[in-house]
Amino acid sequence: MTPPRTIGVASTTPAPRGRLRRLGRRLARWLRPPRRFPPTREGWWFLGATLLVGLAAINGGINLLFLIFGMMLSLILASGVLSEICLRQLNVARRMPGTIHAGTPYLMGIAVRNDKRRIPTFSLEVEDLLEGQPVERRCYYLKLPAGRMQETAYKHVLPRRGRHRFTGFRISTRFPFGFIRKSRDVEAPADVLVFPALVPVPEPLVRGGLAEAARRQAATLSRSGDFHGLREWRSGDDPRDIHWRTSARRGRAFMREMEEETGRVVLIVLEPAALPGATGEETARAFEDAVSMAASLAVALLKKGLAVGLRTIGETVSPGAGPGQGGAMLSVLALVTADGAGERLAGLPGVTTLRVTAALPRPTVDVEAASAGRRTA
Repeated sequence: MTPPRTIGVASTTPAPRGRLRRLGRRLARWLRPPRRFPPTREGWWFLGATLLVGLAAINGGINLLFLIFGMMLSLILASGVLSEICLRQLNVARRMPGTIHAGTPYLMGIAVRNDKRRIPTFSLEVEDLLEGQPVERRCYYLKLPAGRMQETAYKHVLPRRGRHRFTGFRISTRFPFGFIRKSRDVEAPADVLVFPALVPVPEPLVRGGLAEAARRQAATLSRSGDFHGLREWRSGDDPRDIHWRTSARRGRAFMREMEEETGRVVLIVLEPAALPGATGEETARAFEDAVSMAASLAVALLKKGLAVGLRTIGETVSPGAGPGQGGAMLSVLALVTADGAGERLAGLPGVTTLRVTAALPRPTVDVEAASAGRRTA
């Protein structure tokens, strides 16, 4: 898992441009992108009452009604001014999660900093814009003091794999009276790669793949490769393999054991097979199911400690182990297409192959090895 990263930063504060442009900056503060300020339900009632009081004052010429009408207009004006102050000089940043899988909820962090020197911001709402449209969830900040930063997160689900683009934020407030909801859009573009959805992998299938790999490629110990463990010193061991820190702590010699890098290796092959008689929607669904199965197999086998590779139409990821290997294969599967359906892909010599083929109602997985038969799950 990669740590969350900050990407997509938006600011409502103009950058300084020098003394000669101070006047331009002051004018730019008022020449902002258009705001949206639709009245709330309570605001519509208050506007209607204000209109009725104004008509009654004009019709009757009653000074008391003129006074009430002026007070109500001042409340509307104060609402517009104070809400505008709340939306000024805010810096919004997006905290991206390490990985996002299609159909799986994820947490997106939103950090807001109030760059005003003395005035706090109240009742602030921040919506993330995905492809220009706000997502279902929003982040709420009751009070954001001057010069302070607050961070919260929202939960969301992206239904499909591939690249998605966040275009910016929509910040809004109903402060102070709740009559209007003033909002504005700020640009903060960010691209995110959504990995395929993970599905349950049948345990017999994983055990079958492990058995084939072990039969042909039994792991051996060597002086290079991945760390396997520690054991006590034996007569004839190479002193260069002594683990000095553990030996000093326990008072006797301990040796490192490394697992041969050419131990158990598995190659996952994804084949977008042609499906005669199936509709376009059924073919697309079958291919997506096959992609999800290939991704789930890759994650499951990496957790078992195997070196896993991937081969698709036009893309090959060499076998390897570790978190980086999983990210490389998932990135390829996130962008793979069904081009070249029906073409059979070759495996690697001496390497166990798990061949995932798109089929209805579910994908098929064939376990192949050079010295063994084939099992189908």
